[in-house]
Formats: sequence, C-alpha cells, structure tokens
Amino acid sequence: MIKKSGMLLACAMLAACNATPTPNTSPQPNVTQVDYQRAESFLPKNVRKKVRNLAVEPNWIGNTSDFWFSERDKTGNNTYYKVEPAEAKVSVLFDHQKLKANLKHENGTEFYIKIHTVDLQSNLLSMTYNKQKYRCVLLNSTCELNAETLAESTPNYSSPDGNYAISVKSWNLYLTDLTTNKITQLTFDGTEGYPYAVQNQNPKAFINKDPAKVKQRLSVYWAADSKTVLTHRLNREKVGKLHLIQSSHDEGLRPKLYSYYYPLAGDEHLPTGDIYSVNVASKKVTKVAAPDLQQTYYGGPLWGWWEDNNRFYFFEQARAKKRISFHEYNPENHQVRLIVEEKSDKFLDPWAQDAWVLPESNEVIWPSQRSGKQQYYLYDLASGKLKNKITQCDCFVRTYRALDKTTRTLYYEASGGFDDRDPYLRHLYKVNLDGSGHQLLTPEALEHSVRIAPDFSYFVDIASNVQTVPSSKVRSTIDGKVVMTVGNPDVSELMAIGWRAPEPFEVLANDNKTKLYGLMYKPSNFDTSKQYPVIDATYTGPHNFFTPKSFWSYFQQAQSLAELGFVVIKMDGRGTSKRDRDFHLVAYENLAAGVDDHVQAIKDLAKKHSYLDASRVGIYGFSAGGYDTAQAMFRHADFFKVGVAASGNHDFRVDKTGWNEIWLGYPVAKHWDEQTNLNMDSIAKLKGKLLLAHGELDDNVNPAATMQLVDKLIKANKDFDLMIYPNRDHFLNDSDYFVRKRWDYFVEHLLGAKPVKEYQFEQN
Repeated sequence: MIKKSGMLLACAMLAACNATPTPNTSPQPNVTQVDYQRAESFLPKNVRKKVRNLAVEPNWIGNTSDFWFSERDKTGNNTYYKVEPAEAKVSVLFDHQKLKANLKHENGTEFYIKIHTVDLQSNLLSMTYNKQKYRCVLLNSTCELNAETLAESTPNYSSPDGNYAISVKSWNLYLTDLTTNKITQLTFDGTEGYPYAVQNQNPKAFINKDPAKVKQRLSVYWAADSKTVLTHRLNREKVGKLHLIQSSHDEGLRPKLYSYYYPLAGDEHLPTGDIYSVNVASKKVTKVAAPDLQQTYYGGPLWGWWEDNNRFYFFEQARAKKRISFHEYNPENHQVRLIVEEKSDKFLDPWAQDAWVLPESNEVIWPSQRSGKQQYYLYDLASGKLKNKITQCDCFVRTYRALDKTTRTLYYEASGGFDDRDPYLRHLYKVNLDGSGHQLLTPEALEHSVRIAPDFSYFVDIASNVQTVPSSKVRSTIDGKVVMTVGNPDVSELMAIGWRAPEPFEVLANDNKTKLYGLMYKPSNFDTSKQYPVIDATYTGPHNFFTPKSFWSYFQQAQSLAELGFVVIKMDGRGTSKRDRDFHLVAYENLAAGVDDHVQAIKDLAKKHSYLDASRVGIYGFSAGGYDTAQAMFRHADFFKVGVAASGNHDFRVDKTGWNEIWLGYPVAKHWDEQTNLNMDSIAKLKGKLLLAHGELDDNVNPAATMQLVDKLIKANKDFDLMIYPNRDHFLNDSDYFVRKRWDYFVEHLLGAKPVKEYQFEQN
C-alpha cells in the first residue's frame, strides 16, 4: 500500500532548525482533545455532510421552461420533482414507489437514478439505474431495459457521423474508417519532440500507471459534417523538462523518476503549435498558414471550436498575454482570417477573455476591459469592425448566461455598480445587442447565480450571502418578478454543531483610499471578553478573487482552524481581479503587493475590535498563497510571527510560464529577483516561525520551488521547519496529517499552548 504520511525532517538535516521559544509570562492557554474534535467537525469534508439541497439545479425539459430537479433526504434517498413555472406548480416527476418496485429496488438502501432525458410529449424517461439503462413511462412508472446498453460506444476522437476516428501511433496521425476498419496513416514525420495531435501530458496521467496502458490525450476538432478534422503539431524539441521523484511506492525500494515537459517562466523556448487540417475524403493533410500557437502549461495549444457556418474559430495569445487575437479558419480554401484582437502594454486577463460567434447575423460578441471594467462589445464577423458596446452598466461583466437570438436579448451576470453593497456580488442583467433596453433583473444585495430556461421565459435564481441560506427562486425574464420558490435547503445539522457564519468586514487598502472586503471566521464558542490571535488565510493570485460571497463560505478550512482559539480572516487586496482594471493592475510587476494590504487591514481591524490581538498574527496559504506566506514572513518580519507555507511557487522561474509571465512580464527583469522568495536580502529579515510543506509529487508547482528556498534559508543560517509529503500532489489540504500539523504549529507557536499529541482524525 502506498504510504501517505507526512515526513518531518530532522532538524539536524537542515542546519540548526530549532529556535529557542520566546518566554511567555502570560498564563498558558489550554487546548484539549475536545477542541481538536470540534475543529475536526468543521473541516470541509465533514461540514458538507451536514447540509443538503442548498441549490436547485434545473434540468430543462426540451426547449421549454419546465424542468426537473432532485433532493436528497437524511437517509441518502433522492426524490425527483417536476416544475412548471407557467403554472407555478411543483409535482413529483413520477411515482417513486412504483418505479422502485418496477426496478426491484431493495427497500432501505439509497435510491439514486441518473436521468438522461425527459420527454413530456412522449411521456418517456431515459435513465440509468445500477449501471443499466432504462426507458420508463412516466404515467405508470413502468420501465424496460434499453437495448442501447448493449451497443458499444464509439471510440474516442470519432467523427460526428460515427464513421471515422483519428488516432496517433508513434507520434503520427492515423485515420480509421469505422465502417470497414481500414486504417490509413496520414503523416510520417512525427517525432516525440515534434508530435501530431498529442497534448503536453500532466504526470498524473502516468504516475503509478503501467506505461503500456497510458494513453496520450489528443486535441482533435471534427467539423459537424465530418468532412474535416483539425488538430495541431506540437514543437517541443527545445523545451525543458521537470522531474518528480517518488521515494515510497509498492514496487521496491528504488525511487521512481517521472519526467515531463514543463515550460518555466522566463524560458527561452516554449512549446509552439502548428495547425493541421485533414480532408477525410482525400486523406490529405494540410498545414494551415496561421500564427504559431504557444503552449505554456499542460494540454494542447489549439483553443477553438467549429460553428454552424462550417468555420473554425480559435484564439492566439502573445507571450505574457499582452495580445489576444481571435481568428477564423475556412476549410474550403485553408485561409485564416483575423477578426478582432485586444492589446495591452501590461497584460490582458485570459480568465476573462472569451468570444461568442453569431453565424446567423454574422456577428461576434467580444469582452474587453478597455473602458476600465469588463464589458461586452459587438463586432461585425465579416469585417472585424466594431458595431457598438452592448453592456451599459457601471459594472464588471462576469458571466455570459444566454442569448435569445430571436429577440437579440443578451443575459449576463455582473458585479459592482452599487454604493450600498459588496462590489463582488453578482446580479443578472439583460440588454439588447444594440445596447438598448438595459435592465437589472435581480436587484437584491445577494450573490446571484442564475440558469436561463431554453425558451427564455423564466430563470432560476440561486441567491445567498455568507450569512443567509440559499434560496432557489423561479423568476420572469420580463422583469425579474419572483414566480415561485423551489427546493428545501436543510442546514439543521450544521447549526446543531454550533456553526456560526463568518462576519463580513470592510477596510481601506494600504493606499488609505481603496475599499477592501473580507471575512472574519470566529470560533463557535467565541467570547468577546477574550483576545484572540489573528491568522491570515492568504491567497493573492491575480487571476481571480478568493473571499467567498455566498453561503458556500461554510466550506472552508478557516472555520476549523478558528475553533482552536483564533480569529481567521480571508480577504482580497489590490491586484486581485473582478473589480476594475486599475485595481487589477496593482499586481503588474508587483506580485507581492497584496501582502501590504493584508497587514494594513489586520491593524485597522484590531483598532476597531478589542478581541483581536495584533501582536500575535500568523499567516498560511498554499501555491501562490504559499509564496504569499513566506513573502509576508520576510517582508513584514515584525508583524507576522508564525507562517505555514504549502506548495509555494517561491521563485517564479521554477513555475509555469503562462501564469507568472502574465503578471511579471517578459523577459525576466530586475523586479523578478526583488520579489522572489529566494532573495537573500529578504530571507535575512526572517524572525518568526516558518513551516514549509510540499508534496513530493506536486505536478503543478514542482517541489524544487520549496527545496531551493530551503537551500537559501540554510545558507542564511535561518531557523525553519520543513515537511515533505510522499505520494502527495499540490493540494495538501487533502492530507489529514498536514492539516493536523498546521493546527499544531499555530497552537504551539502563535497561541502559546501545547498541541494535542498525535491527534487522530476520526470523522470520515
């Protein structure tokens, strides 16, 4: 059996790890087994069992506004309901007892079916039960085995008509005629360093796997008429590899080595892709005259799709994301045409960039932050010329939800634009494509997540905030009027264990003018007469924001840690996204900026709340949050006393190209050295207790990132602790041992108490 325990390296191996604790003359707090048990009960994996049916996910029936959904009771049984918004009616989808009897379901066992289709006109239900497919009559709940279950599924990468399939062997393309099983080799010059169709493979695909059974993932795009297939050829001949070493496994004592392509930030050579088009009838393979497509992580370089006009649309991104362009490929003449492109002298946000092609009207919807906030614009598909700005709110457009092509009405979610609420809260709007008829449909100061019916008459609005249980309401798309409330969210078991909602707060950033928003997680036995150490649960990655805005805030590690006698905060400083362009650009060439805002926030909160002890502040995070943690311990050495940094990308040049170069720019410059955690001037400032942790098989941020920091800390003669986790990947929160050691570290070094020795998690 593979061992999944953590390994605390002996201090002797690390050169003087043990610091002499600072004497504490105050009474030593007492942390007990009961406290650890309470903390365990609030772990995400445990609290998720305490809630049911928080949101109604509508499964639309045909092209109507009718839908079905399911709810689970305390015993695990599911009940299936039908909703008819036009009648404001909810009913059971079928007679559950009759259906169970027909399926010979054993009483007292969990009842669950996977519904594939519901056809009300034919009164039929297609579903899977116990891995068997059935077709059932809704009126009498009688079912019969579906003969389709006996049919073999078509191979991967097959054409829409099921007649052909693309495959790769020895790095070359092959076409199989599935009607005759005839195989035709299409290319002959593919090599391991310059293969056709294959993606840069995540090592997870082959760790602990039989190499003979590991299949390459391909990027293959079939046209709807099955006459053309697009793929790529990936040039990685000069691209460097990273390596993972598996020290403990079931196949002997010698460590295993796993090597994989991984372009690092600042590398001279990146994987690049050429586009190739295959004509199925002639078996001819044509290299498409298109820009080189960069591949900066795992996967393939070609991001695109076919539209109903038999044209293929794809994105091309410049290095460091200073340009993103959108192109059209015509299979009839193999021509590629630039439609629209976005440029910046700093960076563009690829997580906010998308496009929606409207072949019927020869238009394309294009997002842009050129106005300072994310908005949608309408372009002419043929000429590439801007027609008009679509969205009209003073907000940040977050999500495209639906487009009624008949009325030319766009439904989208956006945040901001209000003075009386958190600017991250999402709301649903509608607007005509010409920019007229702009209307807010969900005005309540809540986090709204909506699902639009296929006939555009109604939508389901799942709304909550961090302190209110979600409600699922059916609303009219005409004016947002609530038609009915559906579903029965149940949080009684969560409340029974003493859960308390986190408390929102508002503070100013380090510039003393920008408003910031966050949450305070307090222990369930919180006492206003006491003073609590503060722990910052940090992650300042600029690709998003990370403080929960909905009731799903209950699903956090922060609450379990708070139960041990802390107040834990989560917040988003400047440089994170989804606010406005200026707010986001604070992170440009300045990835460490968010740390300063966190320090300012904690100091201000402590002035407002006497129960916060700003003389005892800790910090923890993983990945970019691991970088943040170590950076905070160096940058604000007198403020942060204890830090736990897991899976940190401590030097940007030992991490992925795409993510790091967006924010830091390219090529590597002086500011890279100034902000890396390997900067010896920064390391020299360390005063507090620092625990570094990393999974030995981390496929996202290589363990070398932490070990290179370890090397620098040793050379600086700094005291620290290190834990390396065999057979663990990037996400150490999945390890009970790591979670417990993080608790222990803060309990001992920040709270000043004695941890419960070798506490054993019991809840599964």
